[in-house]
Amino acid sequence: MPKKSRSRSGSLAYKPKTRAERIYPDVSTWEDTDELKPLGYAGYKVGMTRVLRIDDTEGATEGQEVATPVTILEAPPLRVYGARFYVEDLNSGKQVFTEAWTESPSKELQRATDIPKEGNMENLEKAKENSAEITDVKLLVHTQPSRAGISKKKPANFELGLGGSVEDQLEYAEEMIGKEIEFSDVFEEGEYSDVIGVTKGKGMEGPVQRYGIKRLDHKTQKKRRKAGNVGPWHPDQLSWRIPLPGQQGYNNRTEHNKRILSHGEDSEEVQRDGGFKNYGEVQSNYILVKGSVPGPAERLVRLRTALRTDENPGNPEITHIEK
Repeated sequence: MPKKSRSRSGSLAYKPKTRAERIYPDVSTWEDTDELKPLGYAGYKVGMTRVLRIDDTEGATEGQEVATPVTILEAPPLRVYGARFYVEDLNSGKQVFTEAWTESPSKELQRATDIPKEGNMENLEKAKENSAEITDVKLLVHTQPSRAGISKKKPANFELGLGGSVEDQLEYAEEMIGKEIEFSDVFEEGEYSDVIGVTKGKGMEGPVQRYGIKRLDHKTQKKRRKAGNVGPWHPDQLSWRIPLPGQQGYNNRTEHNKRILSHGEDSEEVQRDGGFKNYGEVQSNYILVKGSVPGPAERLVRLRTALRTDENPGNPEITHIEK
């Protein structure tokens, strides 16, 4: 008899479903590129609207005006407050060699991290002296919520990857510490990016809502909203593959290849009368990302240069932004 086999049903791609450690995500993987520039940006999610644009993709509507849903992000410039230098250890992998902090940190940064006000730029000279051992350089940046239309006072601080060689990264870090990074320093209109965010939290949910399993028949067992078979008696432990109740939502999620349709400094171009629901009015730079992005309004969303494609179809032609 031939062996009957099939691929398993149900995706295990998001196991385990655990809560994110903080309200904005970490990024562990960056594009490997020789171009010297920051490899990411961040903005606060405002809400969604739609735009009318000339379709520049291959298909039946190419060259015609089409309606496209977009997400609005408010993205004030990121301020660079330091740099982190890494070395490669044969036994323990990548390790932090040292950090250099600006001598003039902003007042709002003190809400998020405790760095000395006088800084420690002497560590930058230490990193230069040991440049042969340095394998990677990351910028330390923080957001500026006071320049956005939200009520947050505490900024988010995180690492930002850099492209180019280590020598170029060291020079760029020295030049940028204490300065601001604009969106145009990282992305161009029409370019693809990876959107990384923390999804909406749903709290405790059962397996029917959490995994989409079928409710049991009323004659099957005493309970209906549960998995029918949770495993054998021996070994007497539940497999991690069994759909069980638990945390739903508030997970780190990455959506690849989201196209950036537009960005600008005039908030009136996207402003809605009375402001946006659950957000308010846009007061700073804005970004229009095609489609939806993870998370609720006011949540910080991080953008990374795309890992899976380097395609740029060109500058999109937007004819109208719905308000």
